[in-house]
Amino acid sequence: ELSHKLKMALGCLAQGHAALLLLLPSVLGLRVGSKLGSKSQAPVEPSLASDYDFIMGNAQEQTFSKEALLEDIALAHQYQKKSDALWGTLDQESFKNYVLPYQVATEAPSKWRAEFHEKFWPEVKDKSKKEAVRFLNRAAFSYLNVSYKADYPGHKPDQNPSESRDLHYASCTGLSIILVSACRSVGVPARLAMTPAWVTTSQPEEGKNGLSAKDQNHSWVEVFVDGKWHYVGASEDTALDKTWFTAQASKAKRRSEGDYKHSIYAVTYAKSDDTLPAPWDESKTVNVIEVVDRYSK
Repeated sequence: ELSHKLKMALGCLAQGHAALLLLLPSVLGLRVGSKLGSKSQAPVEPSLASDYDFIMGNAQEQTFSKEALLEDIALAHQYQKKSDALWGTLDQESFKNYVLPYQVATEAPSKWRAEFHEKFWPEVKDKSKKEAVRFLNRAAFSYLNVSYKADYPGHKPDQNPSESRDLHYASCTGLSIILVSACRSVGVPARLAMTPAWVTTSQPEEGKNGLSAKDQNHSWVEVFVDGKWHYVGASEDTALDKTWFTAQASKAKRRSEGDYKHSIYAVTYAKSDDTLPAPWDESKTVNVIEVVDRYSK
């Protein structure tokens, strides 16, 4: 049918009916320039209106159809009911900021929620929330066949899960986006945490794990478990709050003490009073809250 319609459109062009080409998108069943929340689409169901308004009110300029957004919101509610029954009811602020959003940071939108939930929920529904996070930190990367690599053909630091699966590699930011998405798909509030630059010296021991005296950013994941935020490195099979960078993170400083780059921040979907250049791509910005006090000693 599409081929027939295309032939009709090309026939119009051949016969000089240029005006008819204005109808080409509708003839082919395409939407042109459809942006997140396009007013030309169906009205929002009352039960989804509040969350739809929240997503729309804090959205970055990314192309995402209204239908896809509403479908994602509905799935988030459906899945959250299951996780609430298992792990206890989640407060609305945590749900809206750290489960509901389809974006983790600055990555292009992708439809990960349904696929991840269908894959991982059967495996985590008999686990504690803490056990679920550790399982996901292994299973998500095995499932997508993605591992860490600093540089590779097609590299983009803020890849979405689909892009990372296609390339089989991701940066620390890309890995963190995968783990946050997997956690959110089963109702575990999760967010990306990062430092624009580690506090480093020229001491030899700080050359471990890729650190040096040169400024170096890093991204990881925070999860809300047992009433508090914990941190974990993406694609690292370790317990919560115990990673290779724990000692390094303890040296971070509040932005009020000097360079903002040496503090630690968590990315929030809701617009905040604190907006920073994304360390992985300073042409983009992220809404953040400063969380350094939980790391520094």
